[in-house]
Amino acid sequence: MNSISRGWANLVLKGRWAILAIFAGAIALSIGPMSNIDYDNSNQRFFIAGDENLVNFNHLIELFGDNDYLSIGIQARPGDLDVFEPETLAMIELLTGFVEDHAIVTQVRSLTRYQYTHNDDGMLATDELLLDLADPAEIENARQIMANETLALGTLITPDYQHTRIVARTEYRKNLDDHKVAFVHELEQFISEHGFSEQGYTLRLGGQPKIDEQFETLSVRDTNWINPTMALIMIVILFISFRSISATLLPWLVIGGSIVMVSGIQGVIGWPHSVVESALVPALIIIGVGVSVHVLVEFYHFRAQDKSPKQAALETVDHLLVPAFFTAFTTSAGFLALGVTKLVPVKEFAMLGSIGSMLLFIIALTVLPALLSFIPWFSERTQKVVDQGFITRLTQKVPAFTFKNRVRITILGAIILLASVVTVPNIEVDSNYITYFKENNPTRQALSYFDEQYKGIQNIDVIIDSGEFDGIKAPAFLARVDAFQQWLEQQANVGDANSLIDFLKEISESINDDDPSYYRLPDSSNMTAQYLFLYENTGAEEDLSDLKDFDYQYVRIAVPIKNMKASLTSDLLDKINNKVAADFADLDVTLTGSLVMFNAQDNYINQGMLQSFMVALVVIGISFIVLFRSLKYGAIALVPSIVPILITGSLLVVFDIPLNLGTMIVGAMTMGIAVDDAIHVMSRYLISRKQGANTHDAITRAMTESGRAVVFTSIVLVTGFSVMLLGSFVPYIYTGMFAASVMALALIGDLIFLPAILYLVDGEKEHQPETDKTKQPTQTIT
Repeated sequence: MNSISRGWANLVLKGRWAILAIFAGAIALSIGPMSNIDYDNSNQRFFIAGDENLVNFNHLIELFGDNDYLSIGIQARPGDLDVFEPETLAMIELLTGFVEDHAIVTQVRSLTRYQYTHNDDGMLATDELLLDLADPAEIENARQIMANETLALGTLITPDYQHTRIVARTEYRKNLDDHKVAFVHELEQFISEHGFSEQGYTLRLGGQPKIDEQFETLSVRDTNWINPTMALIMIVILFISFRSISATLLPWLVIGGSIVMVSGIQGVIGWPHSVVESALVPALIIIGVGVSVHVLVEFYHFRAQDKSPKQAALETVDHLLVPAFFTAFTTSAGFLALGVTKLVPVKEFAMLGSIGSMLLFIIALTVLPALLSFIPWFSERTQKVVDQGFITRLTQKVPAFTFKNRVRITILGAIILLASVVTVPNIEVDSNYITYFKENNPTRQALSYFDEQYKGIQNIDVIIDSGEFDGIKAPAFLARVDAFQQWLEQQANVGDANSLIDFLKEISESINDDDPSYYRLPDSSNMTAQYLFLYENTGAEEDLSDLKDFDYQYVRIAVPIKNMKASLTSDLLDKINNKVAADFADLDVTLTGSLVMFNAQDNYINQGMLQSFMVALVVIGISFIVLFRSLKYGAIALVPSIVPILITGSLLVVFDIPLNLGTMIVGAMTMGIAVDDAIHVMSRYLISRKQGANTHDAITRAMTESGRAVVFTSIVLVTGFSVMLLGSFVPYIYTGMFAASVMALALIGDLIFLPAILYLVDGEKEHQPETDKTKQPTQTIT
């Protein structure tokens, strides 16, 4: 026996009361900090301090203020001529008033509050488009005025007047979303209370506040029902597997304790919940049940040999400590490998998952055996299902089958591996935020609506630095900005930009008797200053603060972009940067905004995917070599762990499913989990070989003693991850889908391909085993 594992086992059994007391104390200490955990899915939180994208975004906020906009899309009712109907205008005004009065709203644009700039008897004037919302003559006049309002057509109202929207700018609070979530909920309640839908109106909510609200609301909803559902399914699986109440319930002390402790650590550190971290608890539940199953199978195996509960617990710890440690270590390494990415929530998920994996190992190899040592009963029903059940009979048939078909199995595996290696490089990365939602999600559908009617709702924000105080007033600078803006608006999937340029042209036309030929920029810096001064003195509510800075050094162009694949957005950004370098090098241009931030996430996912996989592969490979003290056996054991991931990756290509945050997490995380069973099988095989057993007998014993637990845990893993298919977020669903796929393929690899390779490497000269040999009782490896 290994002296370390035997010493640990003795320590656990002698100090079992102390272990249980320490465990209870750790849980008690962890409960308090859990209340410190908030939800934060803000875009900025994904970036580490000092990241260029975050620096540029913060600069945008510093110069131009709040940058999150909520849009309420309003469509004319069937039968109405357009949105210029008294009842519709009254509804718009009611909504506008509610939004404008909200504490976090800093600016509102609305049809009923729209102000148009024009010439009034030789004077520049800014007047309300609508004063009396019920006056047919005034409404008709508003229709006529709006036909020439370039600042509103295509942005505030569609040219056919069938659609309009209310745009509310919300207060920016660094790394906080709660205020926006509350605002959206209050708005939705207001809409519901007034029965606008029953009145025939179709309203759609879009923009960053709505997206943030959906991330948090759906994350909480999924957590509140998917985790309990997963736990219930695990309980059913445990009971069916062992037909024992204690075996069904005790693992939950391991799992629950680990989750509480990890949450306590998270609370102490101050890391908030996020859409990424929502997969942590399900993963810990699944891993916890898996490691507990190995302990239970081993424990009941020794109980079937008439050992006392205490002795069976001692032998269980002794036999499992080393392989269980390495399975925990590789699982932890798989999580930790995700930390190479530059995305902060993924780094936090990686660290918490790594800590959770090791906690599960410690608790499963201390607290669980300590508890089991107190349980005297061992029913015949439990003994029968463990030693004579279907899974046991199945694993007993594996050795003969794999020996007989070892060449075919190996060739088939090689073909699959080759096909996967060729296919995997074609994986596409697309972190398009809207694809995180299901196609029937109202927020996703609303985005399509805004894309169709307004050519986008999310902006690329272009900051242009004139280089000096009052520099943006210079005609040469304005002309270059105008040329650049016109080029931007000519690009595919780009809507009408909003900038200071448009307002200056509008003012110029208005000053000159509303003559369209004067829709142009001022020809001197003084004229620019006069235009802005005159505009400010007309009493306009639009102060242009989101288009220019206080010192008149910077201008901002808000460029709406249709939602499209992240790769196409990346192409557009590259095209803009190349155009600036080639034709507008005299302009100091910075691209930022929500779309640029999302695009940066896409690039980081692309980089982090390969890096995390390679880190996990190297760490796990080294662990195998150390554990098995053999380069050959380390490489062999690694095969059934890598191939499932490659196969799953090739399936992504076949089914045209892009990588996103969820599928990125799957690679490294599941690799760490998938190798666990290979460790147990190979460890038992090598122990048997060292005791003089031939290849067939060693494989038979490995299948009998570890194979049962491998099948049990694989059923748990596949079923557990499959529950995630019921989630609300597509990345969350993909995490479950592909993790379950990897686990199922890993089981096939551990039961079929691993023994076949071992037969070819170690047992090619041995005779084919007799069929009835696999039916003989196996001996316990000691």
